[in-house]
Amino acid sequence: MNKIPYKEFIKSITMFFINNDVDRKYLEKRAEKLSTLKQQMQNINTLDGLKAYIRNYEDSLGNLLVILGVSTELFKRVISMFRIQRQMDFKTEWDVKHTRVFMLSDEEMMNKVCTLFVEGPCNSELSTNIPSYRLRNFVISDTVMKRLQNDDFLDFLISKDFDTQYNSDVSLANIKQVENLLEKICNQECYRLVRNPKVDPVGNGTREIQVNYAIQNEATDEIVCYVKYSFNITTSRGQSYFKRSVKDLRDYIRSTYQNTKQIVIVDGAGWIGRQSDLKDIWDYTDYCLNLNSLNHLNDIII
Repeated sequence: MNKIPYKEFIKSITMFFINNDVDRKYLEKRAEKLSTLKQQMQNINTLDGLKAYIRNYEDSLGNLLVILGVSTELFKRVISMFRIQRQMDFKTEWDVKHTRVFMLSDEEMMNKVCTLFVEGPCNSELSTNIPSYRLRNFVISDTVMKRLQNDDFLDFLISKDFDTQYNSDVSLANIKQVENLLEKICNQECYRLVRNPKVDPVGNGTREIQVNYAIQNEATDEIVCYVKYSFNITTSRGQSYFKRSVKDLRDYIRSTYQNTKQIVIVDGAGWIGRQSDLKDIWDYTDYCLNLNSLNHLNDIII
């Protein structure tokens, strides 16, 4: 089989991965999370309720800052001020996670932070040291509490974490599709599917080329082909690293094997936005496929 021309490959690339099972899973998880979040945060406008929320939930401070519209940087400045006022050893600022961990073991810091959120400019000590224009943004007011009844707002609050998980699950579904097809071909042809094979281009164990699969002839132990995949919804620096590993694998195959093929499966809108790397990958490989051309695997491998 001939290699798919680059222009044809681009036209068939997938912009949005669709998996109905994953979609259904996350629609249900989102509805459950919205209900749980409302329950968890229903008393955060009281001092005792806020303390309980912070103690019980790891992501509590981050959620509060999102609801209030307060930047993490501004919150870190306030925490730094509290630490300096107490003459604590100060080498660097704390992130939100570190701050919460300290609050759990230090009641004075817990009281100061919760007072910041509940009283704000009504507290004379805080208003003396923090401009009222900034201080008022920290207060969990009645308006803020009403936001907790707005599903659209809460959806915004949880969307980042869910988006990351969702994208990961969709990618895993794509990988499973590729692996199932490779297993089927190997079973038909009496080939062995080797997952994450060790590819040491130097031969002394100092570095390895990351490869997802090797397909090996069981009778001769010959490597029929190496397979790498990458599914990217967004662009990232990792795509350039992936490209370099594809080139390294190509060079290794050329110097080591006579008939071994290199197959790369790449897809997703992130690769459309990174076509300089994608074009190089297409150039380096014997065969460059996407999800819409997986049906060619059988002809390529056999």
